[in-house]
Amino acid sequence: MARRDADSIIAKLRQMSEEGMGSVVSELMSNEQMRRRLGRAGERLMANKHVFDRNVETVLDFVNIPSKRDIRELKARLDTLSSQLVNLSMKIDQMLAGSEGKPAPRPARRTRRHDAR
Repeated sequence: MARRDADSIIAKLRQMSEEGMGSVVSELMSNEQMRRRLGRAGERLMANKHVFDRNVETVLDFVNIPSKRDIRELKARLDTLSSQLVNLSMKIDQMLAGSEGKPAPRPARRTRRHDAR
């Protein structure tokens, strides 16, 4: 019984906090000046995050640790190489399938060149 009472109290507190937060947010957003300030704060936050990320990347590069961008670029290169290998494998398979039943072509004979002195 005490457990149910505690659960109902927690549920009531949660509902009150959600309603309270909703009313605070709606009041803040109805104020034009506050909206502009929050917008500018968000823009500054994103600019600072960009600078921070760039600085972290520089430090990681300095200590020779790959960054997320380095890993993404490497993955893209590996994906390209993998697709090229698949295409090459398919071409080889086609060549082998086409040459079955035909005698293997002889390599061209090389003739020696004699130097004229």
